[in-house]
Amino acid sequence: MGKGDKKTKRGKIVRGTFGVRRRSKKNKETLRDVKAKRMKTEAEEVVKEEASSSVKAREERKAEEKAEIKAEAMVKEKAEAKTKAKEKVEEKAKKEEAKKPVAKKPTTKAKKPAAKTTAKSKEDKEEKAK
Repeated sequence: MGKGDKKTKRGKIVRGTFGVRRRSKKNKETLRDVKAKRMKTEAEEVVKEEASSSVKAREERKAEEKAEIKAEAMVKEKAEAKTKAKEKVEEKAKKEEAKKPVAKKPTTKAKKPAAKTTAKSKEDKEEKAK
């Protein structure tokens, strides 16, 4: 009875099998079992993180949307305030213009003052007139 015998303990050890003559220990975990448990726990953690991250992402999106809405409202309020201020300034300008007297523009060109005439120029003019 040697290494090649299926029924002996030595044969079972060589083949790596278990049976009536060689019982396997139930409380020992194999490497495969340990890896499987790790994979399960990691997968569960990933699922939890994704779920929590999706919840967080939703909350962040909602917060961003609220912030955008607030910003838009602020912009609208500022725009309205600016238009109101412009209207007030325009009204004041119109009132001031109404109070000021309007200067009339001369219809004809202003005449230049007459040049001083000398005695010789008067005589010349008189001769031309005759």
